[in-house]
Amino acid sequence: MLGWVKNLENKNFGSGKFSDSYQDRLLDYVFSNIKPTNSPPYCIEFGYCSDSLIDKSLANTTKLILEKGWNSLLLDKGNENSAINLYKHLLTSKNICNVFAKYNVPVEPEYISIDIDSIDLWIFNSLIQNYKAKLFSVEYNCNFPIHSSITLKNDPTIQWKKNSRAFGASLKALNTVAQNNGYVLLWVVEELDAFFIRKDLIDDKSNLISFPIEKWHYTTNIPAGSLVKDKKELDNFIDYEVYLKTDGNILQSMKAARQICEETFFYNLSRELKWIKRLPEKWRRNRKRLIERFVFN
Repeated sequence: MLGWVKNLENKNFGSGKFSDSYQDRLLDYVFSNIKPTNSPPYCIEFGYCSDSLIDKSLANTTKLILEKGWNSLLLDKGNENSAINLYKHLLTSKNICNVFAKYNVPVEPEYISIDIDSIDLWIFNSLIQNYKAKLFSVEYNCNFPIHSSITLKNDPTIQWKKNSRAFGASLKALNTVAQNNGYVLLWVVEELDAFFIRKDLIDDKSNLISFPIEKWHYTTNIPAGSLVKDKKELDNFIDYEVYLKTDGNILQSMKAARQICEETFFYNLSRELKWIKRLPEKWRRNRKRLIERFVFN
């Protein structure tokens, strides 16, 4: 494992300057250790929940754009502001590459950030086969356990109910997409984003070039968001491993996902109690960052 990758365990990034957590400081560190291809470097972020670079955006890319001078493309289904290269599009796995081509996104951008609370995995899968970014980040659903490979079906008409637990994809499902396309899991910002780096950028030919996914067990199986009230929402999710093994059999994939989705989306006393026991561990792990955020910000 390269020294700078291993040193991630020893870094305390504190709070981010613009991002929701410390993502922008993590990006500073990563791109201080890998060389850009484009000049200036290029980043893309979607969905973008604001029409401003700063006001309520909590974007991962803001610092790269404002302070580092990166070129950028920002996309959202509801917001638009051409002055900051933010454009309105309803993105799907079928149109995402066409949208990138429309705005002349380089085939090898430095960074792509995906956060749309729905078909993130499917758009990630489409992009990663056509655009070889040095680094991707994808929002993951922290409610799912570490060994569950669950994702929303590839249906852009499924609407996420704000603050609901029923959204997106599990860390394992996203990691499967990454591994199948020459990427490895570099880091996880707890409850928010998984960062995947192109394997060739950190491949030192050792037996272990990045941390095993089991390291990230503490970032999963976290009860977060509102409980699901309608059991019909269970039909929106599939087991991605089963989907791949059965050549895309949706019915088998739905059936395989149902039990874990029931345990995750609905009230589960045993699960909630286990999480309460983990809270002191979370506080110890994040105490400096939390103090900085709530006292000094």
